[in-house]
This record gives sequence, C-alpha cells and structure tokens, in this order.
Amino acid sequence: MTTPAATSRLERVRTAVTGWLLQGTSRGRNDALTVLRAAVAASLAYLVSGLIWGHEHPFFSSIVAFIIIGFGIEKKMRKIVEMSCGVMLGVLLGEFMRGLLGSGTWQILVIVFGAGMLARFIDSSNLFGFQVAIQSLLVMIMPVTPSMTPGGRVLDALTGVSVAIVIHLLLSGDPRRLQSRAARSFYRELEDTLVSLALSARSGDRDVARAALRTLREVSQKYTDEWKLANDVADEMSTFSPTNLRHAHDVSRLQHLLVGSDRAMRNMRVIARRQVEFLEAVRGDAHSTLADALLAARDAVQELSTAVSHEEVDFTEARRKLRLYGSYLTPEMLLRNDEGLRPGRAGHFEGVTLTVQLRSLAIDLLQATGLTAAEAKRFLPSLVVASDGDSIGPRPLTVEMKALEPPATTEAHELLITDRSDPDRHR
Repeated sequence: MTTPAATSRLERVRTAVTGWLLQGTSRGRNDALTVLRAAVAASLAYLVSGLIWGHEHPFFSSIVAFIIIGFGIEKKMRKIVEMSCGVMLGVLLGEFMRGLLGSGTWQILVIVFGAGMLARFIDSSNLFGFQVAIQSLLVMIMPVTPSMTPGGRVLDALTGVSVAIVIHLLLSGDPRRLQSRAARSFYRELEDTLVSLALSARSGDRDVARAALRTLREVSQKYTDEWKLANDVADEMSTFSPTNLRHAHDVSRLQHLLVGSDRAMRNMRVIARRQVEFLEAVRGDAHSTLADALLAARDAVQELSTAVSHEEVDFTEARRKLRLYGSYLTPEMLLRNDEGLRPGRAGHFEGVTLTVQLRSLAIDLLQATGLTAAEAKRFLPSLVVASDGDSIGPRPLTVEMKALEPPATTEAHELLITDRSDPDRHR
C-alpha cells in the first residue's frame, strides 16, 4: 500500500521529469537551426581546407568553425570577431612555441600559462582569453598528420574562421524571429501580471497583488535584457547579412516597440504597488470594474504579442484594444466598488494615483505601437476631477482645462485604422 508521503514524492519526481522533458523539447525546437548551422560550418570548413590546402585531415578547420558558431544564435558580430581573433592568436602562438620548444608536458605548462597571460594583457574578455589558451593547447597536443606543413594549422584555422563568419552571415535565419520570441516572453509576463491584479481587484485580496509585485520585481528585468540583446543581434544581422537586408524596416519597428513596452513593464511594478495600497485603504472591497479594466489591458497586450508574431507587423487591432482599455480610465469609473460606492477620504488619494498610473500604462503601450505621446493621449477620456467632501466626480471643463486635457477626438479614431494603409503611420 502506497503511503501519502511516497505518493507525494512520486508526484514531485513525475513533475520534475515532465518539466525537464518539456524544457528539453523546447530547447531542441528553438535551437535546431543553430545546431544545423554549426554542423554545416564544421563539415564545410573541413571540405574547403582539404580542397584548397590539400591537407589530409584538416580537423582544425572543423573545430574552429564549430567553436565560433557554437550553440548560441544570439551572437553579435563583435563577439564573432572577438572569438575569431582569439582563435587565430592561439593557433599562431601554439605553432610558434611547438616549433621552438617541441611538444610535451612542461611545454604544455609553458604555452598555456604564456597564452593565458598574453590574452589577459591584450583584452579583458574571458571569452577571448579562453580561445587563445585552448587553441594554443590544442596545437601543442594534437598529432601532426603526414601531409601537414609547418604553419598548416594556421591555414586550417583561418579557413575555419572564414567559413564560420560566412555561415553566420548567410544562415542566421530571419532576425525578426529572435525579436519576436523575446517579445512574446516579455508580453507573457505582462499578461500574467495583469491577470493576477485583475483577480486581486475582483476578490479584494491584496495578497494576490503583493505576490504579483514580488514576481515582477524578480523577473521583469530579465525579459527586458533578453529583448534588448535580441534587438542588438537582429540589428547587426539586418545590417551585415545580405540575406536579411530586406528585414531592416521590421527590425526597426520591433526595436521601437521595446521602448514603450519597457516603460509599460516598469509602470506595472508601480501599478501593482499602488493597487496593494488602494485595497488596503478600502479594506479589501471588491472592485470588478477595475478588474475589467485590467483584463482589457491584458487583451491589448495579447494583441501586441500577436502582432509581433506576424511577418507584417501591424498594430491596428492592438490600438483598438487599447482604445477599449482607455475608456475605463477615469476615477469615477474605476474606483466604484461592487456595491456602487466610490471611496471616501480613505482610499481617495490611493485610488486616483492608481488611475493615473493605469493611464500612463495605456500611453506607454500606445507609444509602443508608433504613436506620439500627443496622439496617445487622445485615446483617453478627460481626467479632470474635483474633491467634494468624501466623494469625487467630474468638474465642468473650462476652455483652459480643455486645452490642457482634450477629450478623445475623431482623430484618435482615425489613428485606429491608419497603421498600414497610411505610409506616414508605418513606423
């Protein structure tokens, strides 16, 4: 008979194994192109060295090409060049010292120490130092084939470096794929946070909002950094790779998207904190309208995520969703609890502050789609409120107030349908 403790252990093991299998499958699917590129580079370098230099076993070409390509497609050209220089310097040092000292145990000690110290003197990069030391070591310990001439390994290494750079430029794939993958992970975190905050607002449970805030603080910067790296790599690929020049415009659009999206992510941390404070001030009252607004924001973020997955990046539908989200963003709408009551003095300040932050989130996301700040503000209802005792409500708009905070206009509606049809809006 299985005890509860044994059942719990089996369940944990099953969960761990399932998670490991899913992660492994995901890594394999995402890195299949990278592994194929490395394999093509290694085999092609071996073939080219044999044909050009007549070397019988030009294994050094394959080693060098594979090391430079590696398993990470997210490599910038600077890193590729850095690795190539390290490889060439290590091979040259190894050839020189092998010809001078021969090969053996103490020679390995001398060459590895000397190569490592020289690499640290030249550059602070650990990657550069590793390549210099390991390549000099390989030259010292690898046997010399019968057809290998003095300096032959240098020619093989040069061939491997050249083939690796060509393969990297020609077979890196669509640069937008890196950006889209990073953007989807980024938006998934935003979506999860908005859903958690909506649940917190609907139930009045401030602990759910606190948990969302903790998670966001721990992981949000990671997703931002991943997207920034993908942008840098995609920019270089669309600049240097002949096969990717045609993607330069879309790469630029996805780069611009991060600017507003990053501000939105930072805003979410403030929103989560403000919501905790608001729910504490109103003693955990349920606010379903606030929850609906947060879910409307979640729908808009989902549309942004969908837009970056398409070959033609179009934010028209995302703007429509953001327009719907914006319609909630006044204190008199957001701050009514499920009994229809607005907060009195307790909760008024926290509620209005939360509303302002949610409006800021809408502007950030609208700017991410290519709108200016002035255009984005036209999507939002007027926010001019007055305090009257323990209640809040709209104040009659004067001409001066209208100039400061114009209501949504027909022009804002036109922006919803001019993403691709108007070339001036294709940003």
